[in-house]
Amino acid sequence: MADTPEPASFGKPPGGARESMLRLIADAVPALIAYFEVEGQRCQFANRRYAEYNGWTPETIIGKTVREAIGEAAWVLIQPYIEEVLRGRTAKYVREQTLPNGELRVIEVNLLPHFEEGGPQIGTFVLINDITHHSRAEREIRDSEERMRKLADATDEGIVFHKDTLITDVNGALQRLSGYSLAEMVGRKTLEFVPDAWKQTVIDYIQAGREDPYEAAIIHKDGREIPVEMVGKTMPVNGETYRLAVVRDITQRKEAQSRIEFMAHHDALTQLPNREYMRERLEKILALARRRKSATAILFIDLDNFKTVNDSLGHHAGDQLLREIAKRISSTVRDADIVSRLGGDEFLVVLSDVASRTDAAIVAAKLLEVVNMSVQIEGHKLSVSPSIGISVYPGDGETADELIRHADAAMYHAKDSGRSNYQFFVPAMSARAFEALNKESQLREAIAAGQFVLHYQPQLRLSDGALVGVEALVRWQHPQRGLVGPDEFIAFAEARGLIAAIGRWVLQEACRQMKAWHEEGGPQVPVAVNLSAVEFKQGDLVHEIAGVLAASGLAAQHLEIELTESVLMDHAGHTLQTLQALKALGVRLSVDDFGTGYSSLAYLKRYPIDKLKIDRSFVRDIPGGSDDVAIATAIIQMARSLQLHTVAEGVETQEQLDTLRKLGCDHFQGYLVSRPVDAAGARAWLKL
Repeated sequence: MADTPEPASFGKPPGGARESMLRLIADAVPALIAYFEVEGQRCQFANRRYAEYNGWTPETIIGKTVREAIGEAAWVLIQPYIEEVLRGRTAKYVREQTLPNGELRVIEVNLLPHFEEGGPQIGTFVLINDITHHSRAEREIRDSEERMRKLADATDEGIVFHKDTLITDVNGALQRLSGYSLAEMVGRKTLEFVPDAWKQTVIDYIQAGREDPYEAAIIHKDGREIPVEMVGKTMPVNGETYRLAVVRDITQRKEAQSRIEFMAHHDALTQLPNREYMRERLEKILALARRRKSATAILFIDLDNFKTVNDSLGHHAGDQLLREIAKRISSTVRDADIVSRLGGDEFLVVLSDVASRTDAAIVAAKLLEVVNMSVQIEGHKLSVSPSIGISVYPGDGETADELIRHADAAMYHAKDSGRSNYQFFVPAMSARAFEALNKESQLREAIAAGQFVLHYQPQLRLSDGALVGVEALVRWQHPQRGLVGPDEFIAFAEARGLIAAIGRWVLQEACRQMKAWHEEGGPQVPVAVNLSAVEFKQGDLVHEIAGVLAASGLAAQHLEIELTESVLMDHAGHTLQTLQALKALGVRLSVDDFGTGYSSLAYLKRYPIDKLKIDRSFVRDIPGGSDDVAIATAIIQMARSLQLHTVAEGVETQEQLDTLRKLGCDHFQGYLVSRPVDAAGARAWLKL
């Protein structure tokens, strides 16, 4: 059948005003309504919607049987339900129906038996609702849920749905990440899977309704903690508020970041604390010594004749020797003491809380003994001796710099005293200050007389070998010593306040020369100039660079400023303003010797950097050094994620180049292509 219930008065045909009122009400109802008698199953009443739905008028459908009213096709489908209602039971069903115009509709039919009061069934009410819209909506929801389920299962990122932190669903990736099955997670609180240390962070994030990424951790089924990055989204579902959280495993990122941060604090070769980290720790030890009124000793160690090992057996043998010496020194002192490699063949030992100078002498004597012991390297029996200088707080100085400087002076006195011995600092050793004064005078004369020259080294693109830039490197043309490298005078010039004048000349000359090469038809590539921390702190730096560019005529995009990590970590507010001003000028910015400084990776996101230069210490042992490959990989991947270019420094072999290409490094420079050469030599590879 196909009708709906009406008032009990349908037992008798209505008439007159009552019939008109009932007709008006029935036609106003959005449902399809009809009434059929039991005997003969003929229609006694139908509202306009029901009649027209089946192709009749309210007048012509009266007296028609169910079969006649709805048609043969529909009769075949609903006959079982008619038999059900004729047994005195309510029948309800949903079916699809195609209208004469070809439109497919979905209807919900209710067949309700009508009984004479206290007597037999006399008729059937038919109530039909068109639920096409609802059916389509439900189908769309089902399809949407299916799409979401497939999408959730296809991704490698964990997804969890929860309401008030009660888990309602998780995808397969989260099950694999956590080790728990769907059944083990659904119905439990999300916080059950979060370590105690991270619970408040997660609670605050959810309560604030935040939707930005943040880092936390989850507990694996086996008990270990997995570092993750999560991002939550608020989702309304059926009038209720749910949260969706996407969980990404960042174990590899954390390990790489920890490794990079470790290398920022430690010497890559020996794994000992580097100069900056050592100095930071020494300051803390001295602060504690001041409060306790105790003594601290500084031992400055330099290996005698180490250069001979490098010159005769090569740097590889020298590196092995340095690693062995580092182990011996570390094993000689206490865990509370600090052993640091300052660079080259220099080490520093900080003995905290010593009772007297005698304690420092005992340690120094022991170090002389263990370092002097021969080392077997590549079939050769090698032996080096240490010269050790000692300064003691508080008698020999109050600050870390002063104590290190005095220990250094004592070490030189040990060398002058025949080497392989230790010497305590005495004020007379300050005579070395005279040498420093002499060197300062020579540098000032060099600045005045213009004794500096620039050498240039090309930077090439790894993918096709094309020239992408030129680095300008300063040299001191000493009147007696000849060409002196920057390692011998740049740090000294910074300490003596002379670097600004040298840096200004380097910037002017580099821009002038690059502009000249451009005008001669040379490649339109930038020139890179190193900027020291002292120069960067100048209040008029941006104005000065703009003036140099204007004077030389070089376009700003053809100048690249290289900065060290220590520059970027100091005075963050001033640094950001200066970098933004340089970028506004059009100048490119790069970080030199990346990974070796004492820094935080946060500045890469905060500052407008264009390029990272991978320090040569990480390139040297590629591809053989697994740690260096891992660090280079981490730097390259991190730079790519931040849309920065990478430049590998110190590339000397084809194997290094091939490995860097595989890792996705963008550019490189090094002896494999060219040593730094003067302007005349640079014209050759510029093809001018």
